Amino acid sequence: MAAALSAFQPEGRILELACGTGLWTRRLLPFATTLTAVDASPEMLALNAARSCGPPQVRYIEADLFNWQPDGLYDTVFFSFWLSHVPRERFDAFWSMVRCCLAPGGRVFFVDSLHEPTSTAVDHRLPQPEATVLSRRLNDGRGFQIYKVFHDPGELAGRLRGLGWKFEIRRTAHYFLHASGALLSL
Repeated sequence: MAAALSAFQPEGRILELACGTGLWTRRLLPFATTLTAVDASPEMLALNAARSCGPPQVRYIEADLFNWQPDGLYDTVFFSFWLSHVPRERFDAFWSMVRCCLAPGGRVFFVDSLHEPTSTAVDHRLPQPEATVLSRRLNDGRGFQIYKVFHDPGELAGRLRGLGWKFEIRRTAHYFLHASGALLSL
């Protein structure tokens, strides 16, 4: 998926939503004039800054993405393994927030999980096929209930089109999808 991101060629002012530990932040940096990394967890932001060495063009923001409002416009919005954690009832509002982040001509790239029966990831197994909440246990033994909504690429593209977006969504051979898109021209 790193090759797909490079082919997409993110540029300019980049916003990374739910940035996590910095795996993708490091990959975005070479393309960025500035990079804003947002995450709800101060621990994740600290790990991210340590992993990417906290270069001066990165600004870290601690915020709940369901309540955060952007303070600027971005040429590229990126997120990885986040959309599957957005509850169905918050999907439209999340994409409205993404719309508010984009500068004219801005683009979006995201990566996420596909439902894959052969996956060895224990936390990808929902109790029933229609379920969207599962239990995830961390290595330290703590457990959490999380949302996990696996999106069918065709249905996802249609839903996004209904919200005014045009996305090209591709599957990898197993486990993942990646998508690039922008607002539909009026």
